[in-house]
Amino acid sequence: MRVSPPRINTAVHGATRPPTGSPAADAYRQAGFVLDPEIALVLQGLDIEGAAAEASSGAKFRNQRVAAAMSAWSRSWLSRLQAVQALQWGNYVAAIPLVRASCDFAAAQVSLGGTDSSEWQQWLDEDGIGPAHDLHATEFRLHAYRSAEALARYPTLGGVYRQSSDLALPHFGATLLTVGSESTPGRVLVSFGDRDFHLGLAEIILGWLLALGEFHLNNLGVEDSPLAAPDPGHRERFSASAATALGSPTRCRIEEVDTPGGSRWLVTGWRRRPGDAPHRILL
Repeated sequence: MRVSPPRINTAVHGATRPPTGSPAADAYRQAGFVLDPEIALVLQGLDIEGAAAEASSGAKFRNQRVAAAMSAWSRSWLSRLQAVQALQWGNYVAAIPLVRASCDFAAAQVSLGGTDSSEWQQWLDEDGIGPAHDLHATEFRLHAYRSAEALARYPTLGGVYRQSSDLALPHFGATLLTVGSESTPGRVLVSFGDRDFHLGLAEIILGWLLALGEFHLNNLGVEDSPLAAPDPGHRERFSASAATALGSPTRCRIEEVDTPGGSRWLVTGWRRRPGDAPHRILL
């Protein structure tokens, strides 16, 4: 089966300004004031990846291995772009599952570009794409696929996946963290549709996105990758800036800690606004 030239659209931009009076207006303004350098850095990383995608569209890359890897890469890239834009509008609850999905797509990308490329080819050979005459349809056979092996093999990817998964699912503690973090042992206080700025949630999500950006840039064009490598200078500058941002001692982050009841997540540096006193939450 031939591979047609891919259609590449690598335009990267942040969220548009919300309408006047929108519930997202505060988050958009505060994110631009407090977090603009990190948001710009995430978008810069996506732009570097986009240039690598453009380079991967040439004739010498036109094979099934590249098509399989690029299809998963595209889904990861778009998920991260949408996560940034959701964050800028204060929709942190929507951004979290987008990060989780991006991890799954990234794992599929590195696996389909490597050891699992034969699985894609076998799917094609076994009429993965074909006519469904009885239903007057074209069939794209589902073929359930995930690469748990890649999530386990790459610590950065697996770490972001585990954290974002626990916050994306309807676990009780994760639900209060995202829509009821002002609850105390004496009262439950939840919100509905809250899109006010929250520095802690924003820093956690941006930290994940920076880590995923670095993962992608470090795994494009390596020995077992069929895709084009990013510009080395751009990659190095991104990595240095990401390391500085992620290494800030004041940023909100999630750490794994051992407790008498087993391993749990500890959220440190938790605060809604820059002037608030940071505190910790054990999930």
